[in-house]
Amino acid sequence: MKELLKSYDQNKVDIFIGYLKRLETEKDKEGKLIAWWFANITKDQFANAFRKVSENGLLIDGDSVSLNYRKKLLITYDYHAYKNKVTLSYPETIYDFGLVYEGDKFSFRKESGKVIYSHTISNPFALNRKLQGAYGIIKNKRGEFLETLDVAEIEKMQNTSMMKNIWKQWYDRMVLKSIIKRICSVHFHDITKDIDSVDNETNEPERATINELIQKEIDEATTEAELTEIYKANISTIEDKESFIKILGAKKSEIIAV
Repeated sequence: MKELLKSYDQNKVDIFIGYLKRLETEKDKEGKLIAWWFANITKDQFANAFRKVSENGLLIDGDSVSLNYRKKLLITYDYHAYKNKVTLSYPETIYDFGLVYEGDKFSFRKESGKVIYSHTISNPFALNRKLQGAYGIIKNKRGEFLETLDVAEIEKMQNTSMMKNIWKQWYDRMVLKSIIKRICSVHFHDITKDIDSVDNETNEPERATINELIQKEIDEATTEAELTEIYKANISTIEDKESFIKILGAKKSEIIAV
């Protein structure tokens, strides 16, 4: 791998190789390889992923930028990656991202381009707090910007993601990623558009309106007969029938290919 990436910063290459070694050996509680797909990826494919991320001044380290697999090798960016990308252009940037739960008090206003806001946390240690939404604030030489997400928008983002396991394990962080991605796509698109286009490869927009449990049934189906049963059981209640049929069709093609 070092030979394939000899023209790059070798400290960054070493960090990347260290991450690959963790991917290759890390197991879950049941002793199964977490990255079960690792052996199917070539050194060239791993090296190309490194190059693609490096072109944007970032690094695949398993934290801010990671590798996943869903029919093909995917690059996923954490919210830190978006912050790092903006900071490369605006080192003075101040960030504030937060989750608002039931009982919290949150308000904001803009005065002459200045974002003024207040977030009073009701009980930060309460169990099973109900999420109400999220906000993101960025302030730098370009200006002061605020974006928000409500629960319905967050649910749609979760539904469209191929990385359901990451959402389940790191829900809070994925919500924070969603809000910084929103604020960057609106106000810093010229800076983050390249990593956005790569990150969007982990999304399937047609899933936005389909219930997560139905998606799970489709994803876990192994035969065309199972897909037919899922279709018959749900088609009468599905509002977005076109997207439902499209997801079933994609899964059918995947089953046939195997």
